Amino acid sequence: MPSLFLDGVTVRYDGKAGPAVQRAALTVSTGDFVILTGRSGCGKTTLLNVAAGLVAPSSGEVRVDGRAIVAPGADRAVVFQNDALFPWLSVRDNVAFALRMAGIAERQRHERADALLALVRLDGVGDKAVWELSGGMRQRVGLARALAAQPNFLLLDEPLGALDALTRERMQTLLLDLWASAEAGFLMVTHGIEEALLLGTRVVVMAPDPGRIVHEIRLDFGRRYAAGEPVRSIKADPDFVSARADLADMIFQGEPA
Repeated sequence: MPSLFLDGVTVRYDGKAGPAVQRAALTVSTGDFVILTGRSGCGKTTLLNVAAGLVAPSSGEVRVDGRAIVAPGADRAVVFQNDALFPWLSVRDNVAFALRMAGIAERQRHERADALLALVRLDGVGDKAVWELSGGMRQRVGLARALAAQPNFLLLDEPLGALDALTRERMQTLLLDLWASAEAGFLMVTHGIEEALLLGTRVVVMAPDPGRIVHEIRLDFGRRYAAGEPVRSIKADPDFVSARADLADMIFQGEPA
């Protein structure tokens, strides 16, 4: 079972007095849905970019099962807030892009792309241009593209942040469905407190100045959804309501009123 380790990671940027992230330690394994949350400027995206191999730590180590991470790799797929799709390609060819780069034959990669589009609830849109799709649909295409290479880890940087509230709620359940069916570890950045609680098997709270991990909590709300419990029932549970208040306190602790 592959595991992604961040061990004592510190990141310093030129021109910034203090570290963006200081001595962060984190593990993501298959079946985990780890959420990074906290106030703006606490280093959430920096830490995710370190895990992706997009930012090199100033000190500390990043490893996958003992292998040092020094660059992006096919074992770690990244989904950004901006869907970053190729407008000159069809939806199907966007999803199949990584398979094309891997030399997979056209028929096979199109079959795989269509299966992934069905998985993200976009049956029948493979021939469309990406500009014909809504924001939520484009983000689902981005998720399908990320899953095409069958990564061990899916890294998500506020993937739902630009969506309207109704679309965002539907996308949350889609992410839980994908997590429940994929043999991968998920690491996601979000500012949404309820979103963090619903999705995360672990929620990691970061604080700024310097960016650091200050709390980590374990949750089972997402597993309850995967087992068949409706989201509305979960969010109405007194335990969820209490956890929301507790997480808000953790995030805003030390901030002026």
